[in-house]
Amino acid sequence: MEAPIRRNQLNAKQIQLLKTIYKFRFTTLSLLAQYRNSDKSSLNRNLQRLVDQQYLIKQYNNSYRIDRKGARFSLAPKAITWLMKNSDLNHKTLHAMYNKSEEPFVLQSLAIIEAAISIKETYPDTFYIYSASEIARDIDFPKPRPHLYLRRIETDDQKTNEYFIELHHTNQPYLIRQRFKELVQHYDDEGWPDGNYPGLLFVLGTARQESSFARFAREVLDGAGIDDLQVLTTTYKALVSTPYHGIIWTSTDEPKKLIAL
Repeated sequence: MEAPIRRNQLNAKQIQLLKTIYKFRFTTLSLLAQYRNSDKSSLNRNLQRLVDQQYLIKQYNNSYRIDRKGARFSLAPKAITWLMKNSDLNHKTLHAMYNKSEEPFVLQSLAIIEAAISIKETYPDTFYIYSASEIARDIDFPKPRPHLYLRRIETDDQKTNEYFIELHHTNQPYLIRQRFKELVQHYDDEGWPDGNYPGLLFVLGTARQESSFARFAREVLDGAGIDDLQVLTTTYKALVSTPYHGIIWTSTDEPKKLIAL
């Protein structure tokens, strides 16, 4: 006689889905399909199965339909407990996921996965992309951890090989400036293991904010006598639309020139 199917037993695809959602904390079907380059119908069935088995929380209300927003998916307590027992993911980060997240954090999480999708599509097979959750236990990184960390798959002697991405398109200017000064302090005090500190990619809300921040960053770097820390800026709209093959970044050294990573 054939053994009965254990409905609560996770298969490899489901485990990978849980780990991807751990990576970004919150996601939608559409964003997850883009990031994983997966068929939406098949992915939707797998997500719904995990919801039915109480491994995922699905958040949706009628206002989402009006605003054309997709349902949000996040790890349920059952999944968090399972991952603690059956994976090497950071327990401290997992434990924090038991707590209810406020709407600004959810929106920021969705923006982060959208940024990661943009990097993947603009620079295919170029960067490893790590989220704050994935680098949480690595003491080399500044606190709080950057929203995304990029490392070039094949090192290039002519290009920057590592970047921190900081998404600040909804933040007030004083918070953005404070964060920049924290990163400069980390650069000055701690440095980076191989000596080449990652480039700083600041994503801002508007071109005006981008220009203002660039002037501030240049003043801070000049005042500290720092000339080897790369700081690039763009807007969130430019990042996620990527109409120019990634030629959207402006260096604080050459504010009138657009470059790619």
